[in-house]
Amino acid sequence: MSEANRILGGFGPIVLAQDFDKEYINAFEHINKREGVDIKPLAGQSQVVNGTNYAFYCFVSPVVAPNVPKVNRLELIVVNQQGEHFTQLSDRTFSEPVLVPPIGSFDSVALRDDFSEAELRAAQQIESLEGVNYMILAAQQQVVAGLNFAFYSVVIPVTPNAQAFFARIDAHRDFEGKLVNTQLHHINP
Repeated sequence: MSEANRILGGFGPIVLAQDFDKEYINAFEHINKREGVDIKPLAGQSQVVNGTNYAFYCFVSPVVAPNVPKVNRLELIVVNQQGEHFTQLSDRTFSEPVLVPPIGSFDSVALRDDFSEAELRAAQQIESLEGVNYMILAAQQQVVAGLNFAFYSVVIPVTPNAQAFFARIDAHRDFEGKLVNTQLHHINP
């Protein structure tokens, strides 16, 4: 992505990790040095300021012994690049908190390839909605009278010149399998 394609002052369009150019990869490599966790970028955005800010939406998985429960989470990590120097500006968890064991709370974050059958069916229902394209990347679920879901998605409005954004989609699946009480929450850097 060239400098000309970035929005001056605001964060530019969402870029999926699979589409990162050398600039994104270089910025991410400077934050991917934490010990005790594996960090996988899902998507990112950049902002031209005094240098360039990069916001990374990341799947963070702790490195634990085989018999210890692994509680994966999603974090938004923002770094600033000035020349060859990188500084981490912020780091915040934006996934739902998890109790260990997760009795009554949301479970650990799962990436799309690891969705439960219920998560996969609910994600497919949401992605089939018209008017907006949802690219669901991760999810959590909570057992209640039915199931609560928190889906983490790139949202692409299908209107001219609309900018994609990262969001959490909350939904409840009732006992009949219907998704109800669906809400969209922007996740901003």
